[in-house]
Amino acid sequence: MLLLNLDETSIPVTFTHAGGNVMLLDPTKNWHQPPRQPATRAEKRAYFTHVGLVCNDPAIQPQLPQVLFVGDSLLTLAALAAIQPHLPDNVYVKRLKKGWNNHEEHVIIVRLLGLILEPLFERYQPVLMFDASPLHIHDEVMAELAARRIWYLVIPARLTWLLQPLDTHGFAKYKRYLKQRFQDTIVSSAGVNLTERMVRLVVETIRVVLQGNRWDGAFRSNGLDGDQTHVSNYIKETLQFETLPPYPPTPPSVDALRLCWPRNRAVHPAVVFQPLPPAEPAVEMLALPDLLPAILPPDPVADALALLEHPPALPPPSHPAASSSSPAASAPSDLHGIAAVPPAEPPADTPRLRLRQKSSASVG
Repeated sequence: MLLLNLDETSIPVTFTHAGGNVMLLDPTKNWHQPPRQPATRAEKRAYFTHVGLVCNDPAIQPQLPQVLFVGDSLLTLAALAAIQPHLPDNVYVKRLKKGWNNHEEHVIIVRLLGLILEPLFERYQPVLMFDASPLHIHDEVMAELAARRIWYLVIPARLTWLLQPLDTHGFAKYKRYLKQRFQDTIVSSAGVNLTERMVRLVVETIRVVLQGNRWDGAFRSNGLDGDQTHVSNYIKETLQFETLPPYPPTPPSVDALRLCWPRNRAVHPAVVFQPLPPAEPAVEMLALPDLLPAILPPDPVADALALLEHPPALPPPSHPAASSSSPAASAPSDLHGIAAVPPAEPPADTPRLRLRQKSSASVG
């Protein structure tokens, strides 16, 4: 199975309380002001969203979509046009009224993920894991998951900090690298739009952290790969289990799902348990055999010549034999004893097709 984890994280336009800044000032130049990073109050409070995806196969990780939702007040159209040529094929930046995800945009993300994973269905069955956020378990999102034949696993509410791979293993490395690169580029990127600079840094962080690390161990240690023997001791101690109890390989009940759902959200069994569409036949089964008889297009000239050389036999007349005085009696007969009827003369205004054949002397 292909195990996937989807989660959102908020990205500040600027880090204002990042630790680790050390400045050595020359005491003889006290009149110099220390280096500062200009930022307005709105920029200090501005955030945008990264919808991240990781999986347990490092070969597929670079293909997974990474989506950034940025508020239109933070990213101008000119800045977006400057960023677009530098985006990898799997990174998408979208301007919204607010830089937050919603269920309409999440349906598009699930559809995009299904299109990307469609060529892999012969080898893998995707299993998408996400938390119980209301936008993740919206009816339209659930319907899109079923339409794309993607299985899903809901991380129980209030347990994402303990069980979700991106929360336990991914975003800590992600934010640490992002803060470090932000500090490194403060001086060199002076005068650049803050949002544009942060988007470029996020793209770099995606390539270095999310695509540069293996995440199969995160799924394994969190007990999400189907084998609970590798669950970390930290999770066992937190849940107060020395040995985790076995779980039956059966669909969960509605009561069990209510424990995973938010307290103020109802579980709709018709939506949660809707059947997947039938699988399409494999491409190999639809392929034509290697050897097929050649079917040539019709040649009207050749058909006309063959008809003149071998005229078709006419059926015998249904009336008694004609007398010797009839025209048919004097007509020559063919090999089958059936009188050959001479062709009728066409009307004078009917055009005729004249067939000419080149003699051997005129060829060449």
